[in-house]
Amino acid sequence: MMRLFFTVIFFLLLNALFSQNRRKVDSLIKLSKTAHDTIKVKCYNSLSTLYQDNNNQKAKEYALKIIELGVKNNSEKYIAIGNLKVGAYYYLENTPDSAEVYFKRAAAIAKTVNDPKTEGDAHQNLALIYSERADFKNAINELIIAQKIQERSKNDISNANIKNSIALIYIKQKNYVQAENYLQQSIALIDTTKEKGLLGYQFLNLGIINEDRSQFQLASKYYKKALNEFAQSGNLSGASNCYNNLYLCYLSQGKVDSAIYFNNQLKRNAKNRNELKNEFLCNLNFNIIYQRFKPNPALAKSYLDTIQQLFSVLKTPEYEAVLYQEKATYNFCYGNKDTGYYYLDKFLSIKDSLTSSENAMITGELQTKYESEKKDLQIKQTNSELDLEEEKNKRKTIIIWLGTAAFVGTLFFLIIAFVNYRKAKKANLIIQNQNLVLELQKQEVENQKNIIEEKQSEIISSINYAQRIQSAVLTGEEVWNKISKEHFIVFQPRDIVSGDFYWAHVLSNGRAVFALADCTGHGVPGGFMSMLGNSFLNELVVENKLFKADEILNRLRDKVIAALFQKGQTQQKDGMDMVLCVWNKMDNSLEFAGANNALYLVRNKQITEYKGDKMPIGSYLEENKKFTSQKIILETNDVIYLSTDGFADQFGGEKGKKFKYKQLEELLTEISDLSPEEQKQKLSNSFVNWKKEYEQTDDVSLIGIKVV
Repeated sequence: MMRLFFTVIFFLLLNALFSQNRRKVDSLIKLSKTAHDTIKVKCYNSLSTLYQDNNNQKAKEYALKIIELGVKNNSEKYIAIGNLKVGAYYYLENTPDSAEVYFKRAAAIAKTVNDPKTEGDAHQNLALIYSERADFKNAINELIIAQKIQERSKNDISNANIKNSIALIYIKQKNYVQAENYLQQSIALIDTTKEKGLLGYQFLNLGIINEDRSQFQLASKYYKKALNEFAQSGNLSGASNCYNNLYLCYLSQGKVDSAIYFNNQLKRNAKNRNELKNEFLCNLNFNIIYQRFKPNPALAKSYLDTIQQLFSVLKTPEYEAVLYQEKATYNFCYGNKDTGYYYLDKFLSIKDSLTSSENAMITGELQTKYESEKKDLQIKQTNSELDLEEEKNKRKTIIIWLGTAAFVGTLFFLIIAFVNYRKAKKANLIIQNQNLVLELQKQEVENQKNIIEEKQSEIISSINYAQRIQSAVLTGEEVWNKISKEHFIVFQPRDIVSGDFYWAHVLSNGRAVFALADCTGHGVPGGFMSMLGNSFLNELVVENKLFKADEILNRLRDKVIAALFQKGQTQQKDGMDMVLCVWNKMDNSLEFAGANNALYLVRNKQITEYKGDKMPIGSYLEENKKFTSQKIILETNDVIYLSTDGFADQFGGEKGKKFKYKQLEELLTEISDLSPEEQKQKLSNSFVNWKKEYEQTDDVSLIGIKVV
């Protein structure tokens, strides 16, 4: 009820502010038609700011009018303000190079006319561009310049916004301690002004920090505070960010209904503001929910169709990759497998094109060409200078030889001099043209380098978003607590996205099913396999109510082979290794089945290994061989351990050798009587101390569950 009340109040505030902005625009346009130039500039400046949120082209038109008035009145201050607004236009149009030129021009002009506000804003905007290029050093330098300017002018609000921007850079570097320090300073400065609705982005950033720390309740609290601030200031764009973050936050906690609620708010906001990118995002979110969390093929298909329609307008490789990935997943789970492979191939093709070294090769070729032509130009320039020197010597010889005939010799000298002058002028012109071509080629190389860096940043952002989705799909703490309150999970991917995954479900008949799997590969390919495994387990256990360990693995293998078209030993060997347990709490028995991986049980400081079948969940030489299960009678204080091979296969130590399973068993026996938190800390410390400077070999996953 309180959430509904909050949302109603929030939208009433937004609607009131939207109507107020509309009236303000009309009043400013009417005033600008009759006012003198000083008032006109203020009107145009306010109109440009108001239009940035929903009509960026209009914002640019008013920015150019400010520059025209500046030229007309010979006012450098007006010209600086106009350049700042034009730069904002190009930034919002996603052309940061052009935006950078205008921001630098605005900063330089504002400094000469002592306009600290415009100068400070220009440096803040430059910092934003450098931050998006991952050039954090220059970004912080620009913000420090802006901070010094605002401190001189004693503008607390601007100074607070700068501190928030510095915090955002530290968030991107995952330096959360520094980020929180600057955010608290920013909030303190805003509080001294007693103004309302100015803390939206500060609370939003605090929410992001806590969500990344998996402190979801605290993150949700900050996101809702940010929503309230954005409502008071009429910032619909900020509200959209809050809605999407709340969706992800609740999805990570397994609270699907709450996630759906906030995604609906994002959809409503996107529709009202005609934001195609946010419409694409919220429909993608619904598709994920109805494919993976609340399986409903018809609904998932309808959202996929909507995404397809939006992509026909957006048309960028990043959106295309997401579209094909989701179509592949849908067809593997609910549709035609051939169609699934078709879209999987298209997804992998786009992904490869985004991550290929083609751009790097182009840059190398252009750089080589640049160096080669530079050397050729130096040689030509040297030859030209030698030719000129030779002509001068010839001229001196002719003068001496014709010295007696002064008039004729002088006339001849003038003719030769004139000819040589023309040649030298022509040679200099050629050299200048070559230098210009060389400079243009150098600029082209630099532009290509900037494009590559931008693409790399976008790809990393996409992979980070994929990691957030994968984290949301993994079974949440509330399910594991139902299995045993004394448990821990060590989950350390080698790359951003993991090929390992864990899964659990508590059945209504007193049984709990849980599993830990290691898929073929790691990173994005392994992550894709983990999504298939997660989906198939949901189908077999949650929907089909299977609770026999060996039968679940046999059925899971059939589905993986069918999905990946593995029909013999000559085909692809993609699949997964897995430990799967069914715990019957009615008689305290544990049924275990394993694909290549083993189960460990520690009882009274003695460890017992239960080996799984030596075959994977996927194509195998003996495809007709069935998985077998083992039944174990559990006792109070027994500790069950599930592990992938990442821990044991890690290279390190003094001689750079593998950790090995024997040492892992000794470690598990040693720590088995500690609390779950202490066991997890001991395992993480042992792994770090063993690995040292060596790279992580594979994804590392280990689960411990105590029988209480």
